[in-house]
Amino acid sequence: MNPLRSFCQTLGYELIKEKKSPSLRSHLKNVFDRYRIDVVLDVGANLGQFATMIRKAGYRGHIYSFEPVAASFECLSEAARGDDRWHVFKLGLGDQRARMAINLSKSSDLNSLLAANDYGRTRYPKIEANARETIEIDTLDHFLAEHDIPSDARVFLKMDTQGYDLKVFEGARNSLGRVSALLSELSLIPIYENAPHWLDALACYERGGFRVSGLYPVSRNPDLTVIEVDCVLVGKSDR
Repeated sequence: MNPLRSFCQTLGYELIKEKKSPSLRSHLKNVFDRYRIDVVLDVGANLGQFATMIRKAGYRGHIYSFEPVAASFECLSEAARGDDRWHVFKLGLGDQRARMAINLSKSSDLNSLLAANDYGRTRYPKIEANARETIEIDTLDHFLAEHDIPSDARVFLKMDTQGYDLKVFEGARNSLGRVSALLSELSLIPIYENAPHWLDALACYERGGFRVSGLYPVSRNPDLTVIEVDCVLVGKSDR
């Protein structure tokens, strides 16, 4: 055994090459390189955590971040300040253009257009909605048609919308040929009412021409069962 790897194990760590994609961050770096990603659509940006993470990982292309909630959007705008390739929009994405009421939770990363279910409220006390806010919803198809994003751009679609990812995907039906890879948060144990079953969501992505490239647990129960995973999918490599 490699002495350095052995030493790390004695300290409770594992030493793994990044090319083996041991983490979401390292896997995204590999996906971005392999598919030559130059545009990231960051849907459900919250405070800008995902965009900040990929910037730190070395991504230098354009980022379009979407966050519909006013307070979160202010923080997102501040995070993007000074980065002329990071564009922010006070907007949600879905399967139709509309104005809708979003549930505001005690923790902003749990804000959702869906209501929390009993399990969600028990497992995550901060998911409880304490207010609602009316937001603007657009479709990705319409947004791309209205904005000057090159038709030959290599697009990565990131979705983290607390149970609404499939609606975002359905609103991008005419644009999927432009998407080289995507990320969706799948709930193996739903925490919101009327959220799609994760296998149904996965089947929809596969029908859209995407294949699973990596699964990375986001949260677990005390018994180690997985609640949510970040699922990375890739399209045909000739896109």
